[in-house]
Amino acid sequence: MCKKRLFTILLIINVCSFLAGCQINTSSNPSEEKKSETENEDVSLEKLTNEDKVVTINGIAHTYADLKFFELMSKVEIELNRLQDQQSLTGKKLEDKLKYWDEQIKYHDNYNVNLSKMIEQYSMSLLAEEKDLKVDEQNLQKKIDDFTQKVDQAELAKKLIESISSDEYNTQLNTYFQQRILTEEIYNILKEDVKKENPDAAEQEISYLTDKKYEELYMSQIESLNLTIESP
Repeated sequence: MCKKRLFTILLIINVCSFLAGCQINTSSNPSEEKKSETENEDVSLEKLTNEDKVVTINGIAHTYADLKFFELMSKVEIELNRLQDQQSLTGKKLEDKLKYWDEQIKYHDNYNVNLSKMIEQYSMSLLAEEKDLKVDEQNLQKKIDDFTQKVDQAELAKKLIESISSDEYNTQLNTYFQQRILTEEIYNILKEDVKKENPDAAEQEISYLTDKKYEELYMSQIESLNLTIESP
């Protein structure tokens, strides 16, 4: 995800959360204030149940269980990437990559980061459906099979998945990959348009221009949706 786009949606989430339930903190010690805010956030998250709504988009409620599944999938992907680097890199390059993946795991412990990414994927899949894009069932099954095969070879990824019930995992996996395929389809269409508009551009420039178009389209999509973010 583009850092600028992530920052924008995080800002939206933070503003909505603030308006939904801000409290005046009378602590005169900045460090104590920061500690108190962190503790309050931890407590509020502990009180969430799987059925609690975290965001409603065009009348469809997404629960804390949905958010936790999205966090799980993000972390599983990180562990698959970690394994790939362990198999292909050595020395300092491997050390740096492993450190990076450790940081990414911690990064995805953040409630708002996971929420922003879940909102993006769902919102862009809605846009794809509005444009009559369809998910090919054979392609969907191949994506799921490839993913499952990779997970079976990655112990850390398997342990993450084993942390939730198999019924819950299997129920959500299909929907997750449907949304992901639709989102990727939107990106690929934009990329083809960029290539046509810039036939002599290098791949790096194509990627940059595609990311920019995608970001603009995503922001436009967010503005068109009826989106309500619940305060945790």
